[in-house]
Amino acid sequence: MITNLIFALSNANIRQTKALTAQAPIVVPGGPGGFDFMNIDNRDRLAFACHPKTSSLAVIHLDTEAVQIVDLGVACNGVAADSKSQKLYAAGPGKTLVEFDMGSWTKTASLALDGPGDSVVYDSKNSMVYVDNDDGTNLWLVDPTSLKVSSAVTIKEAPEVMVLDNGRGKIFQNIKSTNSIQVIDLTTKAVVAEYPLGDLTSPHGLAEDRRAGKLFAVGKNGKLVILDADSGKILTTLDVLKGSDQIAYDTRLKRLYIPGGGQIQTVQITDDGASVIDTEVAPTGCHSVTVDPKTHDVWVAYTDTTNSYVMKYVASQPDTATSQ
Repeated sequence: MITNLIFALSNANIRQTKALTAQAPIVVPGGPGGFDFMNIDNRDRLAFACHPKTSSLAVIHLDTEAVQIVDLGVACNGVAADSKSQKLYAAGPGKTLVEFDMGSWTKTASLALDGPGDSVVYDSKNSMVYVDNDDGTNLWLVDPTSLKVSSAVTIKEAPEVMVLDNGRGKIFQNIKSTNSIQVIDLTTKAVVAEYPLGDLTSPHGLAEDRRAGKLFAVGKNGKLVILDADSGKILTTLDVLKGSDQIAYDTRLKRLYIPGGGQIQTVQITDDGASVIDTEVAPTGCHSVTVDPKTHDVWVAYTDTTNSYVMKYVASQPDTATSQ
């Protein structure tokens, strides 16, 4: 009995371990204004937070936590880095794709688009920039050498975030109007499949565990759906925070981070499914998130009536993780 009691108390202490611990917010110069997509260039140890309300980009130097502002000259929602060539690409409601040199942070080229852009992805294997048409029906393929549209894939209306999987030769694209994920083949440059998302509505967040072959989609209605990336079969459906937008996945810790409604949730992914292991307070209105693959820290961006901010959450490591 005593042994069982000690074991139960030990498990209770483990379950109470916080997955995330918030650090002090860092003021982003330029005043208030909402953020959109965030992502990380691990090679250069930089994080990017698109700041469309100020037509700028917040650049976080991850090793020093210094923040600088890059004036993009146009409102942008999505950004992607070509770290090898030191080029940065951003697009958004300004109906323009801009190219910046990451050494000098000066604009080197721009491309007028037929509509507003949203999610932006750089494909180093095929040397291509992908930009989806915010609430439209286009996925533009842009040649970075000429910065011209080389072709366009017709997709269903109202795309959100897209995920590139070079190993499978596919792009996975969230579609809000049909509550589904469209699958674009990189060779044929065409939609080759569509994965229905079951009870999930208004899919916004999308991430992938490429090695495990799993897609993670989160809808505004508070549903997480885990799918097999090759077949589209739904493996798990889980209730999570409502009103989320961007999500982030830590491949090594196998944790999914979901901000929304003044909270940030940590979901532990297992071979058998998923479970919510921690829910922490997050700044009101925070819906942008990315995870540092080196340190496993989680970064968010948000605004209030006075300033804009980025903030780091330190993630518990495997020996103290809630799921262990």
